[in-house]
Amino acid sequence: MAILGNIVFWLIILFSIVGLSFQAGRETGASEEAKRHNRIIWQDSEDYYLNQRNK
Repeated sequence: MAILGNIVFWLIILFSIVGLSFQAGRETGASEEAKRHNRIIWQDSEDYYLNQRNK
């Protein structure tokens, strides 16, 4: 019974670590996407011409 309790304990620890890292990664990805989305592209920048070519 002690072995089963030990296994359950470590599974809970492992699950919480994976869940927290997934949550942190998702928040980081969302903030990076927001930065990319809110970027100003000036007409004299290289990105402006690349975006015009891809349309």
